[in-house]
Amino acid sequence: MASTSVASSRAARTPPNGSIQLQESLLANGTTVKEYATPQGRVFAVSWRGPVLPDFSALLGTHFPTFRQSAERAREQGVRNSTLALNHGGLVMRSTGRMRAFEGFAYLPALVPDGVVIDELLQ
Repeated sequence: MASTSVASSRAARTPPNGSIQLQESLLANGTTVKEYATPQGRVFAVSWRGPVLPDFSALLGTHFPTFRQSAERAREQGVRNSTLALNHGGLVMRSTGRMRAFEGFAYLPALVPDGVVIDELLQ
C-alpha cells in the first residue's frame, strides 16, 4: 500500500497495545485517510471517510491492479451499486457510499500483525 497526497497530516500515533502505528491524514478534497502500519512502518491497512473517494491508485500502490480488475469484472457482470467488496489476490477491500458520503477500507491479510483483530481495528 502507498501513501497519498495530503492537505494536512496529523502525527502518527501508536495505539495503547503498541502493535501498530496509525497515521491519519486529511486530503485536500476533505476525505480523511488512516494508514495502519506495523511498528517497522509497513502499511497493512488503510481506511477512508469523506465527501470524495481517495485516489485508489495512490492509496493501494502495487495492489491497485487487483482492485481495478475486480471492479471491471463486477461492472461487466452488471453490478452497479454503491458498494464494492472484494477479497482477491491477497487484498480485502470494501468501499461504499454516495456523493459526499464515502467510506471504506482495504487491508492485506498476510501483513496484519499477530494479535490485531482487523475487524475491530477498521470499525
